[in-house]
Amino acid sequence: MEPRVRPATPADVPGIRRVASAGWRAAYGDIMEEETIEETLSAYYAPEEVERAVTAEGVVYLVAVAGERVLGYASGTDSEHGPGAELVNIYVTPDRWGEGVGSRLFETLRARLRQRGYERVRAVVLAENGAGLPFYRRHGFEQVEEREEVVGGEPHRAFVVAREL
Repeated sequence: MEPRVRPATPADVPGIRRVASAGWRAAYGDIMEEETIEETLSAYYAPEEVERAVTAEGVVYLVAVAGERVLGYASGTDSEHGPGAELVNIYVTPDRWGEGVGSRLFETLRARLRQRGYERVRAVVLAENGAGLPFYRRHGFEQVEEREEVVGGEPHRAFVVAREL
């Protein structure tokens, strides 16, 4: 079944949380302690946090679904670091990596952010994220900054990447 991309709803929260758990473990399992991943998921993906983000006025929050199954999600909002939008997150369930689900999410998010008047989008990606960094590069993002991100008390080298919408 070909996935479709649509706005996320509160009913999608369990699916988003499932994808986040699998995606974080696949992307960061080799570079972060399990305890760090679990703490981060508990903090940022608690049901009430995800529902708040899904329903927030200024956030574009999308899901890719096949039937009712959430395969991935992406969100964007105002950047806290100057003009433009921030791609807050984009994750696809690892068993669907390489099938274009992330690309469909990104292209839909990109179009929605352009409709809101944004001209540029930026994202932060850990340097060790072997799936995320190539994804951003394939989609025209260029590194504009390097910095340290602390995740669960662990320091990690990160890149700020950006592109025109």
